[in-house]
Amino acid sequence: MVFIFKQTYGSFTTEKDGRLSGHTITITGKRSDGKYMVTHAFGSGKRIKKIYTSEQLYAEVQKIEQTA
Repeated sequence: MVFIFKQTYGSFTTEKDGRLSGHTITITGKRSDGKYMVTHAFGSGKRIKKIYTSEQLYAEVQKIEQTA
């Protein structure tokens, strides 16, 4: 799998009361050691920054695409 920077996986949906629900992963860059910098965004507005190897990132993308 080829990872493209600023690529976003997952989606948000609007609930009946107007709130967002869902989860996305955005690849923000690649470090010199080959690991990827990633931001997880949740419908609540919470954001988490993490660093993954390519194998870990692939597994995270698979998880989020199964729930979409």
